[in-house]
Amino acid sequence: MILIISVLGILMINFASADIIPENSHPLNRCVKFVNLNDFPDVVLIGYYTGPMINIYEAYQIENNKCLDKGYKFNSLSVFWTSKEKFSSLNLTDLKIDPKKVSGGDDKAAYRDGYSLADIILLLKDIEPYGGYVNEKDPLVNEIIEYSVAGYSDGNLVVYISKKTSGYNNGKPEKVETFEKPNINNKEPVYTTPTPWPTQNPEPLPVKKGFWDSISCFFEKLVGGSC
Repeated sequence: MILIISVLGILMINFASADIIPENSHPLNRCVKFVNLNDFPDVVLIGYYTGPMINIYEAYQIENNKCLDKGYKFNSLSVFWTSKEKFSSLNLTDLKIDPKKVSGGDDKAAYRDGYSLADIILLLKDIEPYGGYVNEKDPLVNEIIEYSVAGYSDGNLVVYISKKTSGYNNGKPEKVETFEKPNINNKEPVYTTPTPWPTQNPEPLPVKKGFWDSISCFFEKLVGGSC
């Protein structure tokens, strides 16, 4: 018990000291968000984060134009996507995802039985919505990072950083950077229905002739006829 209490005490001290503003620094406010989800109503994004103070994971549906959240600053945030139809059958408190696999980088091994890769798909890893602190000599005090959905490529959803806005505390004007959209214009549904093979008219089956029909046909062919 003494050992357990000592270890817990050390951990609490470490976490508490980590919240102290570093010397000669100031906080940086950061907002990371998706800004055009309304253009893709059939898509649902899911925020998924793990960390030292969380039991397994926390998950939530990402809303359009709303800053992403990862809870405690030492947590790790990933973003998954799925279709609106499939999302309605998911339970965010019981996602069949192995947190160790997600953080370890093995995308294909990140799914336990329950959901297939087509049900919930890893989109982005290690998203950092927490600004933290910057050196006092750095005038940057806030930044807004905007992600946009570009469309689909080979059935996979494609997102990109479309805009970044930086604010300063030294009178420097706000800096706005915009980034070009990837050359993707495919806005097809997330899960397409395979096109069925065209139906073909079956070839007519030969009519079975009776005995006298066969005899009559034999003589017709002898005189140049057909049957």
